[in-house]
Amino acid sequence: MDKNHRTSLPDEAKKTNLLFRVFIAALVILLAMMIFRDQPDKRYVLLSFDVEPVDGEQSVLDVLDVVYRTNTSATFFVTGEYAEKHPEIVKLMTGREIACHGYSHKAFTEMDREEKKEELKKCRQTIKEATGMGVIGFRAPYNRIDRETPEILEQEGFLYDASYIKGLGFIFPRLRELKIGEIPVSSIFGIPLEDVVWLHYLKMPGAFFYVIKHKETDLESYLFHPHHIATQKQELEEFINYLKGQNVIFISHRQLIEMQDEGV
Repeated sequence: MDKNHRTSLPDEAKKTNLLFRVFIAALVILLAMMIFRDQPDKRYVLLSFDVEPVDGEQSVLDVLDVVYRTNTSATFFVTGEYAEKHPEIVKLMTGREIACHGYSHKAFTEMDREEKKEELKKCRQTIKEATGMGVIGFRAPYNRIDRETPEILEQEGFLYDASYIKGLGFIFPRLRELKIGEIPVSSIFGIPLEDVVWLHYLKMPGAFFYVIKHKETDLESYLFHPHHIATQKQELEEFINYLKGQNVIFISHRQLIEMQDEGV
């Protein structure tokens, strides 16, 4: 094999990879157009941001800037470690809902019962110290949740869990006998509509924003991580403004639970 041919292989691989992503994006968009054509009378959208130590300060500030400038309801699922390290940033979230994302961002499926209780207690305590606010909602780190955790959440006075992925119920615990509310993350064909999958792994921001703009059902819940979505800050703001132009109503997770309690 000559030198020129050897050096051309990486470029060929990049082109093939790009064409594959373009094909998948086009397929997703086409299917989305076919499935999400009928617009309901009212559309509610929940935006949530999982805030972890890896986010640092600037990415969270960028997200807060968009949320407040667009006057949009949102829920921030914050780890206790982040609240402990950046209390001044978490205090800026008090105009929106703040919920628990565990203390250390360790998977709850790897803890025993007492460890889970301690993680929840420490998370609530650090958020309370930073903001003066209590929390009623929870999302498990990595969306990994077992049968025991919702039971503990209910016993500890949480009103809802937002961990599981819609359409993948067969891998999540059954909670029919529990009273705690469940607010799933939306998906398309089982692929979660969250930025880690679409921006980090699939590297398809265009397809991601197209789908979440046009997924015209009565209720959708989208999950973002500041260190990922802040790289698409302008696109995030355009997405929010587009939906507002379509008369979409943004609500927090807490507002949804309150609406359900009121029979709305």
